[in-house]
Amino acid sequence: MLSGLLPDSQISASSVRDLHWAPGAARLVASRSGWFPGPAQPLAGEEWLQVDLGTPKTVRGVITQGARSGEGGTSSENRAFVRKYRLAHSLNGKDWNFVWG
Repeated sequence: MLSGLLPDSQISASSVRDLHWAPGAARLVASRSGWFPGPAQPLAGEEWLQVDLGTPKTVRGVITQGARSGEGGTSSENRAFVRKYRLAHSLNGKDWNFVWG
């Protein structure tokens, strides 16, 4: 994902707050924003971000980072951080196996 070779169309999410927080913005250091679920979000823990790698691949790690928006260093800046998540994989997009969390 970091390289940008994976198109945004292969990154989806349970919901989107607005275009600034779209799933494609979830790439590490590629965006000032990041992905954030919609304001009418489901219960905590029901949000998801899905990445379709296209073909089976070995994933050796996952890195997360916080996000921020607004004017840098001012009180109007908003920060968002993931504190806990679960990781799952699927070969068909329907049957999921949790590998962590």
